[in-house]
Amino acid sequence: MAGFFDRLLGRGKSVRTALDRDTSLARIVDSVLEGCEYALAAGDGAADMAVQLAKRHPHREILACEPKSELCYQARNRAGNAKNIYLHNVAPRQFLNLAETDKPYLLDKDVLVVLTVAGGGAERRFFDEVSFVATTFAAPWLLVLGSRVPDRDEFSYDSHRGRECSLKNLAPHLAKTQHTLYLPDYPVASSKRRAVSGWCLAALGRNAVTPLPEEIAGLAIKSG
Repeated sequence: MAGFFDRLLGRGKSVRTALDRDTSLARIVDSVLEGCEYALAAGDGAADMAVQLAKRHPHREILACEPKSELCYQARNRAGNAKNIYLHNVAPRQFLNLAETDKPYLLDKDVLVVLTVAGGGAERRFFDEVSFVATTFAAPWLLVLGSRVPDRDEFSYDSHRGRECSLKNLAPHLAKTQHTLYLPDYPVASSKRRAVSGWCLAALGRNAVTPLPEEIAGLAIKSG
């Protein structure tokens, strides 16, 4: 009976996230977050990733959203007594709006923002969220999970409302902000082919001229 309630409440075994499936990406996220004060996450699996990051980076403030009440409740239970995580039971755009209105100090800080293309509810407008981050935050590192990696078919990717998440489709939403794009530059084992999500990392605003930390420079390559 205890096992049943543990599963119902989301306790016990942790949930695997994109960082578990791709350890090179996990190294990149950990390294970038060390140079930031805050992290925000939205989209499929965002709350579980936030729990993971909060435990790995206890001195960073981690915020995320999960629009499904049950999944949000379970993630809160998995967070346990962590004091540095804030999970909101709202859709991604509402979450970003809350960050702007309730925590305006975030807008000028070095912030890691993780937007997963999949998930977020039927009313979601993913590409609008990209524009919002690019034009509202002064120094964000924007990690897009589910982006197509050119000439790297071993990475999976997603579409949103019929539009493939590609560099071409992301470009108009980043165009108004100085930015540098990074793509994965490491091999994927054949056993993980298409099981690992493609991604792109956009260094925006003040961080557009900030080089990647030395310890991860060999894992990512500039686009263009």
